[in-house]
Amino acid sequence: MPIVRRKLLAGAGVAAVAAVAVPTVSRWVGKSTSGAGYRTLTSAEAAILGDLGEALVPGARAAGLAYYIDHHISVPTAQSLLMLRYLDVAPPFARVYQAALAALARVTGGRSADWDAIAISLADGSIARWTGAPPPQLFYFALRADAIDVVYGTEAGFERLGVPYLPHIEPDPRW
Repeated sequence: MPIVRRKLLAGAGVAAVAAVAVPTVSRWVGKSTSGAGYRTLTSAEAAILGDLGEALVPGARAAGLAYYIDHHISVPTAQSLLMLRYLDVAPPFARVYQAALAALARVTGGRSADWDAIAISLADGSIARWTGAPPPQLFYFALRADAIDVVYGTEAGFERLGVPYLPHIEPDPRW
C-alpha cells in the first residue's frame, strides 16, 4: 500500500505532539482519586468521563482521566495538553467538554449505560439526542486521544507496552 503524503504528515504531527506531551503528561496521570475534588468538573461529569474513558481505553479511569481533563480545562490554554488544543478548537475547553458531557447525560438519562455502544455511536456520528455539543466524532477523537495519553503516555504506560521509555527531557514528578 503506497504511503499517502497527507497520512504521513498527519502521523508526523501526532508523533510531534506525543514527543512534547509525554514528558508533561506524567505529572498529571495516576493522581489519587481518594479525597481530591475537581476544579471545574462536577462529580457527575467526572463519572461520565470515567465511564466513557474506560470504554475507549481500558485503565483510563484508574489512571486518572477525569482529573487530567479537569486540570487541563482549568488552566490557561497555553498550558493545556488536551488534544482539543492541537486540533485548533476554540477555547475555553471547559465549555467544549461540559457541553459534550451534558449531551452524554441526556443520552444516558442519568442511568447506567452501554458505554461501548455509546462510544461506537459517537465515533460514527449516529448518537441520538446529541444537541448543543461539539460534533460527536470530534469529541470521540479528542477524548480517546486524551485517554490514550493518560494510560500510555507515561513511564508506567510505556512499561506496560514493553517499550523502553527514553525521554528527551525527564518529566516533572507525578502529582
